Amino acid sequence: MDKIIISEEAYKEFKEFLDENEVDNYSIRINLAGFGCSGPAFNITVDDAKEGDITHKVNDVVFVVEEKLVDEFGGFKLLSTEENEGRGLSLKPIIESESGGCGSCGGGCH
Repeated sequence: MDKIIISEEAYKEFKEFLDENEVDNYSIRINLAGFGCSGPAFNITVDDAKEGDITHKVNDVVFVVEEKLVDEFGGFKLLSTEENEGRGLSLKPIIESESGGCGSCGGGCH
């Protein structure tokens, strides 16, 4: 099973994003940024693989993720703007976490 799922369209959009931002090291780490009302949030940074990481190469880009995050979330899918209903590039876990939700923010979500 692929740990990173990305369509050709999403790959092209993501690569264009990296190039527009003058990123020349295509070793991209996926990080857990925290939990909110809608569950876990993830971000990306430019970083090389370390011990305990899993890497997955897609064309020119190497995605780096801590093995424990892959175990917990089953890997990640990167969606293009179109695949994300016009809301821009999005990074989502393959296994949706039960953490988060309205109970985690005092029930203020509607």
